[in-house]
Amino acid sequence: MSGPLIAPTARARFVVTLPPEPSRIGKELRAAAGASFTTLTATQEAFLHLAARAERRLVVLTPYIDAAGAIWAEALFAATQAQERVLVLRDAGQLTDCGVAGERLRALATRVHNYSFRDIDDAGREVWETFHAKIVLADSTAAYVGSANFLFRSREMNLECGVLLEGDAVAPVGVLVASVLRMFEQAP
Repeated sequence: MSGPLIAPTARARFVVTLPPEPSRIGKELRAAAGASFTTLTATQEAFLHLAARAERRLVVLTPYIDAAGAIWAEALFAATQAQERVLVLRDAGQLTDCGVAGERLRALATRVHNYSFRDIDDAGREVWETFHAKIVLADSTAAYVGSANFLFRSREMNLECGVLLEGDAVAPVGVLVASVLRMFEQAP
């Protein structure tokens, strides 16, 4: 007979970036949610929470970044005590377009990876593998999964939504990110 079943501990918070005022969705949310509107977690707050939680490794997985996003990511890497600060982009050349902010971010990151692979399928056709996921992972103990890229529009203009996960719910995110990082160790 096996031991008692222990209920997993998982916590999730809804994370939102609202468009600037006057925001139609902000007005509707305040009207619909009333006092519970204040329980929404801002994306910036969630990211800083993850930076503070990371002790060993902080991973930012975002396909797109601009100068404002580089400053945003730089603030996270500067705020963490984690020794590993990993940035995964579709094209790390985007950091060059970010100017000084991109240079500072590259200096703070311990690793920067391009997640864009070209292969040939069995029929001889060119196929590309890349990603559109947006994840910030702190030590596989806490994670953001959502829609926000590291772009000015994602931080200041768009309605962006995601979840901040803690506890057992983070394990699958950790497995995915570890698999992504192993690809770069094996890539030619």
